[in-house]
Amino acid sequence: MKSRNRFDREREPSAHILLIAPVQKTGASDTNVVGGNKVMADEQVRELGACGFEVDVIDTSGAVTNLPAWKIKANRLARFLRVAWGAARKIWCSDVVFLIIAPWSALSLASFLWAVCKMTRRPLALRLTGGDMMLDYLGYGAFARWLADRTYMRSSLVYVETQYLHRNFDNRDNFKWFPNTRGIKAPARTGRGRVEKLIFVARLDMYKGLAEALEACRRLPESCHLNVFGPGMSDTDFSLFEDHPRATYGGVLDPAEIPRVLSEHDLLVYPSYYRSEGYPGAILEAFQCGLPVVAAKGDGVSELVEHEESGLLVEPRSAAEVESAIKRLLDEPELYRRLCAGARRRGDDFRSADWYDRMAAELRSLCRKQTPRVRPAKRP
Repeated sequence: MKSRNRFDREREPSAHILLIAPVQKTGASDTNVVGGNKVMADEQVRELGACGFEVDVIDTSGAVTNLPAWKIKANRLARFLRVAWGAARKIWCSDVVFLIIAPWSALSLASFLWAVCKMTRRPLALRLTGGDMMLDYLGYGAFARWLADRTYMRSSLVYVETQYLHRNFDNRDNFKWFPNTRGIKAPARTGRGRVEKLIFVARLDMYKGLAEALEACRRLPESCHLNVFGPGMSDTDFSLFEDHPRATYGGVLDPAEIPRVLSEHDLLVYPSYYRSEGYPGAILEAFQCGLPVVAAKGDGVSELVEHEESGLLVEPRSAAEVESAIKRLLDEPELYRRLCAGARRRGDDFRSADWYDRMAAELRSLCRKQTPRVRPAKRP
């Protein structure tokens, strides 16, 4: 797919998108987690702006994480009411309403927005993040699935992150495959051609494979070291770092620092068995910085990582397999060099600009079919 240049993008006629999504307003910390959905939303604002759209954002992110359960529920209710009120006020001034949301939380907000868009004759586009939509959809009760089928599943466009999900909904013409993407501009790497500096970047949820990564690195040669970055979560066991001979916890990375830090390492270790994994941003960022990955198999990850071409895939929850994969790269430097080249090539497949050119064309097609928006009156 050949990208148009910036001049061509800016010549497109302007259209107004009301984007309802989590956005990042402050720096990352243990209580303000920069998750994949926030990075995705920030990228979408930037790329659609470059395509000539006016983008107005209603923020759906929570203020903090790691809160008591009652406060999380109260925050969710307050957020729903705030977003619903904001959408109801702004929808008339928009050509397209666009919601980025995780499938598990889509039923209430997405169904509400579908109803409002239907009444106001505005097209609704959804971007359902992660790779577990089928589990959520099949887990609905009879009424919930009936409601989903007759509301947000009928949105003008529904973007899903993995090809697996797209195949499962291929009988719905409004469903499109749109993967997670990145536009990393990586510093030049020295390219030592050997594996010494390993990196783990993720929220420190235990199902992200932190324990397996740390255990796998205990028996590596002294020349190898694992640097772990990410916010601590409620189930993080920091005692795993105590007296660890080959691992160090480096705290939370600012998103702007990720390209530089990745480029200073040789291999991403990402043995996540999180059920919602689609195309993890950490893997895409590593690929675009020329780093291959050792990752656990999963529907989305196994699509993204080409085994023995851009990385090595191992069984989930197996520290032994992670260790064996790393040692294989130590013993086979030619394989490692091939994976580095394959990682960079694979990363280029998911460069943001090309994919957003495609999305922009589809959104403009919706704009041409909908009722003209009501433009706010100019103040005297």
